[in-house]
Amino acid sequence: MKYITLLFPLIVAFQLILNIVIGVTWVLPGNAQEIPYGIKVDGRDISGFEPARAVSYLKTIKRNDPITKEVILTDGDREWPLATRDFKFSYDYQKTIDILVARVEENQGADKVIELLKLQVDPVDMPMVFSWDQDKLQDYLQSINVEIYTPARDAALQITEGGISVEKEIVGEEIDFEKTTNLIIEALQSETAGPVKIAKRIIGAQVTSEDLKMFDTVLSFFVTQLNNNQNRSINIQKAAELIDGTVLMPGEVFSFNDRVGERTRENGFTLAPVISRKQMVNDIGGGICQVASTLYNAAALAGLSILERHPHSLNVKYVPNGQDAAVLYGSLDLKVQNDKSNPIRISTMIQDNQLMVTILGNQADKMKE
Repeated sequence: MKYITLLFPLIVAFQLILNIVIGVTWVLPGNAQEIPYGIKVDGRDISGFEPARAVSYLKTIKRNDPITKEVILTDGDREWPLATRDFKFSYDYQKTIDILVARVEENQGADKVIELLKLQVDPVDMPMVFSWDQDKLQDYLQSINVEIYTPARDAALQITEGGISVEKEIVGEEIDFEKTTNLIIEALQSETAGPVKIAKRIIGAQVTSEDLKMFDTVLSFFVTQLNNNQNRSINIQKAAELIDGTVLMPGEVFSFNDRVGERTRENGFTLAPVISRKQMVNDIGGGICQVASTLYNAAALAGLSILERHPHSLNVKYVPNGQDAAVLYGSLDLKVQNDKSNPIRISTMIQDNQLMVTILGNQADKMKE
């Protein structure tokens, strides 16, 4: 009895090992090139096939089954038809088998044996892989995107006589091209799929109301009058747009030249009168000194530190004498430092032929003045 008790665990262990060996032998294919048991494609068993033979087999069973379906893409009440023939949808037999083989080869050693055993319990039935004219489908989806695209809108500060209010941001939408393509493929693989609802992606606003809530007061503003020179106004508008919305953290320095960049036609500037060596000449970017001068005066009124400022060689008409700021890319700059305890924001607006630069900040900084 004592010997039987000692041998029993050994017998159980031996039987377990024997079962595993038999099981592994049963699930392993005849050679390393054969597709393991428990794998199907579109319901057809291809276990034991070598890859090349599996490709030939799939071509045989799908030879008289061309893809001539129509998928209806929808977004709300709107619909767009998609005929598979127009986009050269076809069965990709080689890619189907390549994907299967790659999945099998992902695991090696004991992991591979475990995966093969799992196939006996839960066989894999893989749908046929498609190929199509990807550029043409992308163009078609882009044409739909033009119709359904909604741009995001940043939160904005509204400055009125009653104070500052925040206009909440609006998120946008556009087609999620990858997800929509996958949904189209799933519909083609299914025999009962209905219309495909276009997948969309949310476009977030770059500036949110949360970002703007710190700006609750006007620290200063300054207004200058534009003249009737159209090219000059174009340059002023361009430079004003480039500095609008600039946020300076405490201690941060604003450089007009760094923010506006080089004044070239490629960057959106044009020929207009400028002061050069006590003469008026035409040059690219003429007029943007008015933007710099307007900003300089607003910054000075806000009590900000002016680190660099240069006067013109002639008096200008849009600001009082001695209150101008000449800028020249690579040479003359306007530099302003935020020496407040809180961030400040530069806001520009052109209305009624006037340029206004406003410095926005926190009420706590205004109360210290």
